[in-house]
Amino acid sequence: MNFTQRLWRYLVGIFIGTLLALFFFGQRSCTQWLPNVQVREFLGEAGLMGDERTRCLIQCGAVTMSDLRSILEEGDIEYGKSDVRNEQGTGKFYRIVQQDHAAEFVVTDSTTTVRSVKWDAPASDCNCD
Repeated sequence: MNFTQRLWRYLVGIFIGTLLALFFFGQRSCTQWLPNVQVREFLGEAGLMGDERTRCLIQCGAVTMSDLRSILEEGDIEYGKSDVRNEQGTGKFYRIVQQDHAAEFVVTDSTTTVRSVKWDAPASDCNCD
């Protein structure tokens, strides 16, 4: 068997394998099992609650819960700045950044607390710091 016959059989095998994979798996996506998707789902399922500063920012109108939810759903998780192993003893937290906005989501038993919200343009009458 020469090289062209081997190459031809190899390509036919790849083609048949691809057709079988498309037939069995269809349009299903495999990205739902990636770590970022799992962390976002885990943080969002218990509900969000803000710490004192976050609640103050919400009352001032500088931030809304939908803004925090959009950071959670669309932001990038910075694992290097997060404490996912609870080494500091303060609870697991994930730092999530979306463009110029950032927040830390702390995991507790029953809820997820939002702290350290960084928002670009807080209201001028807000004294939350």
